[in-house]
Amino acid sequence: MPQEQSTSRPNRIGVFGLGRFGAGLAIRLAELGADVLAVDTNEEKVNEIDQHVSRAVCLNATNEFAVRKLSPKELDLAVVCIGRNIEAGLLATAVLQKCGARNIMVRAIDQNQAEILQAMGVKRIISLEKEMAQHVAQNIVRPGIQMLTSITANHSLAEVQAKSEFIGKTLAECNFRNAYGVNIVAIKSTEKSDAAEGTEKTEVQVNDLPRGDDVLKEGDTLVVIGSDDKIRALQNEY
Repeated sequence: MPQEQSTSRPNRIGVFGLGRFGAGLAIRLAELGADVLAVDTNEEKVNEIDQHVSRAVCLNATNEFAVRKLSPKELDLAVVCIGRNIEAGLLATAVLQKCGARNIMVRAIDQNQAEILQAMGVKRIISLEKEMAQHVAQNIVRPGIQMLTSITANHSLAEVQAKSEFIGKTLAECNFRNAYGVNIVAIKSTEKSDAAEGTEKTEVQVNDLPRGDDVLKEGDTLVVIGSDDKIRALQNEY
């Protein structure tokens, strides 16, 4: 299970539906330090993801009685990722709304489903085709940068790989704010350790309260916030 280096409460996120997209999203969120609840009707999928998230539960997200036991109103975000079964996805969304989920994001398979979700009052809708096109475009024009989300039209939250110039230096020595015009909001580090039967276990640790004396290590990823131009310039400086 992912570990954190901060005592602050992580975001509590529920992922409902553990297909390839849902499972990948749940694991990635956990790697970023979120407290993830993963839900699916398939017991095998639940068992596969159990060691990667805070809690994995096998139940039918269209069953209101079962969903209420998960206390969805305590989640910061509920993400419905139920695959090609559009009816189940819509019903699960309605159940979460009825159970008091405050913030819901839903994966839409097509435009018809997106329009129904909009009519249901869902404001955060994921269109995989559109998101993938944007992601590919960003990777083409911004190699080495993973844009996480747009803050404004010209400002973003992004992940940038720490290159050799910064390894062994503290954040204060790198002086990112003054030298590059960006703020470091988190540092992701990969730690390897011995596991059972001679295997090696890899864990991603997230330092979401970085200090000036934190030293950057090889393989670290910087989570930065700033203007898109400054983020691109930071990558080009490497």
